[in-house]
Amino acid sequence: MLTNWARDKGFGMGKVVGYIPAPIGGLRRKLAHVGTIFSITPQNMKCWNEWWRIIRVDQYVIFFFGALLGMVLPAILYTSFVSSETVSSGMAVAAELAGIIGDKYGLPLAYTVAMLGAWILFKTQLLILEGTVRSVTDLLWSSSRRIREWRRGDARALYYSILALTVVWGLIALRMTQPIILLQLSANMAGLVFVVSSLKILHINTTLLPPEIRPSLWRRGALVLMAIFYGSFVLLWLIGGFLPTP
Repeated sequence: MLTNWARDKGFGMGKVVGYIPAPIGGLRRKLAHVGTIFSITPQNMKCWNEWWRIIRVDQYVIFFFGALLGMVLPAILYTSFVSSETVSSGMAVAAELAGIIGDKYGLPLAYTVAMLGAWILFKTQLLILEGTVRSVTDLLWSSSRRIREWRRGDARALYYSILALTVVWGLIALRMTQPIILLQLSANMAGLVFVVSSLKILHINTTLLPPEIRPSLWRRGALVLMAIFYGSFVLLWLIGGFLPTP
C-alpha cells in the first residue's frame, strides 16, 4: 500500500509512469505500461540512496516489527482465552474472543476487543483488496495494447471495474461457505503468489536493473529463501487437500 501510495503521489519514478486518478473529479492521467529506469548519475544515485534509506526504515522498523506485533499479540491473546475445543467455525468466530473476555471482565473491554478485531480484519482485507485489484490492473494494462487503446492511456475504467467485480464476487463468496474456510483458502493461495513473485522479482532485479542498483547477494538469497519458505506451506497445503477442513 505504501509503495502504491508513493507512486500515485509522484515520488521517485512515480512522476514518470503516471497513476490511477479518482473515478469522479480526478484529472485524466496517462498510466505507462512499461517501467522506467533513471540514468546513473551522481545526483540520481544520491537521490536513490536517500530513497533507499527511507525504504529500509519503513520495511525493517515499521513493517517488520509492526507485522510481528500485529500477528503475535492477537494470537497470544486468543490462545490465552479461547480453547481449541470451543473454537467456532461459523460467523461467530469473529466475536468469540470478545464474548469470552466480556464474560470475565465486563462489556466495556469486550466492546474494545470487538472493535479492535473488526478494525484489524477490515484494514487487512482492504489492503489485500486494493493490492489485488492494482496487480490485476497492472498485468492487463502492461500486456494488452487493446485495453490501453480502449481508454487512451486512462486506466480508471479498468481499475474500478475490476474493483467492483471483486467486491461483488466477495459478497457472493461469503454466501458459499464458512468465513474461516475463505480465510484459510486465501492465505494458502497467497503463499503460491509469494513463491512466484519472489522468483520473478529476483529475475527482474538481476537482469533489467543497471548493475549499480542491483540487489546484493544476501538480498538475492533472501528472495530464494522466501520462495522456499512459502513453497513449503503450499506443498503441505496441496498434500493435505486443496480445500481446508472446516
